[in-house]
Amino acid sequence: MNLAELIASARLIITAGSGGVGKTTTAAALGLAAAGLGRRVAVLTIDPAKRLAQALGLDALTGHMRRVDPVTLSGVALAGPGELWAQMLDIKVTADGMVDRFAPSPEVAQAILSNRAYAAFSTSLAGSQEYMAVEAVWRLISEGGFDLVVLDTPPAAHALDFLDAPARLLDALDSKGIQRLIYPGGQGMAAERPKPPRGRGLLLRSFNKLTGGAFISELSDFLSLFGCILNALQESSRGLQGLLRQPGVYFTLVTTPAQTQIAEALAFERELSRRGLPLWGFLCNRVHPPLPPEAAAWLEASPGRLDEAGRALTALLRFHQARAALDAQALARLSRAAVEARGLPLLSAETDELTRLAQLGALMTGRGGDT
Repeated sequence: MNLAELIASARLIITAGSGGVGKTTTAAALGLAAAGLGRRVAVLTIDPAKRLAQALGLDALTGHMRRVDPVTLSGVALAGPGELWAQMLDIKVTADGMVDRFAPSPEVAQAILSNRAYAAFSTSLAGSQEYMAVEAVWRLISEGGFDLVVLDTPPAAHALDFLDAPARLLDALDSKGIQRLIYPGGQGMAAERPKPPRGRGLLLRSFNKLTGGAFISELSDFLSLFGCILNALQESSRGLQGLLRQPGVYFTLVTTPAQTQIAEALAFERELSRRGLPLWGFLCNRVHPPLPPEAAAWLEASPGRLDEAGRALTALLRFHQARAALDAQALARLSRAAVEARGLPLLSAETDELTRLAQLGALMTGRGGDT
């Protein structure tokens, strides 16, 4: 399956890779290209650069899905029936919505939302950002309102942290240590607040003295109430794990030709293969394309006497050719590891962000040449 076919048929595309490789821009360009084919597309992003956020209409962080202005899009690429929607994932907004959906009553939802331990969970607990990305994707896929969802994952220090962090978070919240602290009798979490076991109050008062406040009590209340939400989190996680192995779902690994990033992308590919997760291939950003034949022929002819400007131009062209040769070697390494490896050229930084997205989208669908 080539890239144009992927954009036209996929149900979920997950862009993954290390930080600084243009992953967020690539995700947005994939979404724009799919919308240009008439599809209704949702792009979920974590932390876009300011210019990209403004281009997508996300300059105000709301945490809700917003349609990219169709009038603006018609000026660069999209004049047909397709739609491009985007959401900058906000951990707390996503978590609050999840509580509202899954709490057994409005009273329980309000008790959770007003709890200080919940505030820590929904804004800064390790793994919560990744989990909320999982929850947002699962909700969009389950509701079925979009032809394609494109997820821009958080930069991963280790392969698939995006998928592993939610499991670690759930394990921590449901760990034996916390359960013994909150429920010494071994009752475990429940949707309803259980009767406090004997001795629990004394234990919590001791912890409160050490922490200088009632935070441990609030943590206990939070975990008691959060059982119903935890069950929903676990269902979403299991649902997404199953979804990742269904037809129409693909990982796309984004990298650049830099050797260190190529090595990271190949390590990511091996981990995906080990887990049996579907990989479409690699998208290699900022590739230097070879010179056009006439320019290469002129350079090979070793022009004779040149003025200063001519010598500078020759040096620049030789440097470009050397970089293009190195980038071609990097693409060859990627091609040996996957069915598809597509290079996307380094584009001018002088154009506005939406125009750059349209140019990338044209290249992805085969309307703007190939690399």
